[in-house]
Amino acid sequence: MNSTQFSTLVLFSLIANSQAHAQAPASPPPPAGQVSVVAQPPAQVSVVSQQPASEKSEAQKKLDALKLENALREETLKQQLSDANAKLAKLRIEADLGKTEADGELAARRQQLEKQKLELEETSARFQLENSRKQAAMEAELVELRAQKDRAELSAALAEAKAKQVVSEAKQREIALNSHQLEVRAKISEREGDLQAENYAPQKPVYLKDPLKPDGTLVLSDRRIPLNGPIGYDTADRIADRIDYFNNKNQEYPIFIVIDDSPGGSVMAGYKILKSMQSSAAPVYVVVKSFAASMAAGITTLAERSFAYPNAIILHHQISGGISGNMTIQREQVKETEKWWQRLAGPIAKKMGITTDDFINQMYEHTRTGDWREFADSAAKLKWVDVVIQRCQETSFVVDPNVQVAATTASSPRFPSQQSGSSSETRVGADGILPRLNPVDCYYIYNPDNYYHLK
Repeated sequence: MNSTQFSTLVLFSLIANSQAHAQAPASPPPPAGQVSVVAQPPAQVSVVSQQPASEKSEAQKKLDALKLENALREETLKQQLSDANAKLAKLRIEADLGKTEADGELAARRQQLEKQKLELEETSARFQLENSRKQAAMEAELVELRAQKDRAELSAALAEAKAKQVVSEAKQREIALNSHQLEVRAKISEREGDLQAENYAPQKPVYLKDPLKPDGTLVLSDRRIPLNGPIGYDTADRIADRIDYFNNKNQEYPIFIVIDDSPGGSVMAGYKILKSMQSSAAPVYVVVKSFAASMAAGITTLAERSFAYPNAIILHHQISGGISGNMTIQREQVKETEKWWQRLAGPIAKKMGITTDDFINQMYEHTRTGDWREFADSAAKLKWVDVVIQRCQETSFVVDPNVQVAATTASSPRFPSQQSGSSSETRVGADGILPRLNPVDCYYIYNPDNYYHLK
């Protein structure tokens, strides 16, 4: 025990003794003239002489008072010491009890801590075990996934190899097939080439500045323009365009307008054809193989040079047409028609060496209808045609006609009654219907059976 603890215990003892004395009943003051006995510690007894108060000196009073005060203080100290000792004992007991409780609580807490530690260790062990199990499961799953990946990669590699093999085999088959197809195509091309070669004549068109041979053979090149069926505006445009084309290509060799069958047609369309013929730098010749009437006959007669088979028919007659309106209008239409007749028939009559009136009179001398027709060998004498030929050598037809049926039909249409199908030429007068003319035009056409009629 150190000095501080000892001093504390002495102080507590003094306090306890002081409290004990304080709790004891106080003794009444002794009567006057009596001796008061004050309790003293053992072996110490104070005898105070009993003296009357009047006899005590002042000093004695002070001494007595001090002694009394000391005694009271001593008692108080003793009481305080006693109280301090009691408190100290109580504190010791309380300290012991607190220590015991603290030790018990500490033990309980240690026990609780031990329990918590055990639980923590158990939880940690379970956690570690669970983690170990999960880790083991994950590792096992990872191993399985890796195995699956390896199997998938192996399967993919195998599939890729098989696919490559299939593609390779397909390519080989494709190469073989293409090779076979190329071989077949080569054979087909060779065969088609042979067939096409068979469809073409070996010689080329013949171009002659003078196409008439001494034996009466007329040599025609591919500079030929067919004129068949009724003559309309589209026919005139087609022929004029081709005359211009052949002129732009060459101006030395002649151009041939070949008439198989034509009953004539529009006066203005025929006049456009005549002017295109006359404006051509290259010579334009007309060849009649079967029949040329009205406007077609006028084109034949007025050509720079015309040719015809002996039995081809050339027919001339007056312009005919319908008129309508009042008499004044009809007179105007008749005058207009007469002007056209003079412009067309005048040059023909002049070439024949007669007048226009004589030309008309001779028409009606030969036929009551005024339709003067002659075979070409007789027409040559009348100067309707220049040369009668025995044959035509068509050098432009170098393609098999059976292969070029459509093109041949389109380029050489006949009368509607003698052909099937339609073409740019047969749109004029197809099914016997003639297109409407402009107000200053009229038809110059041979139509004895009234086959052709206006819309």
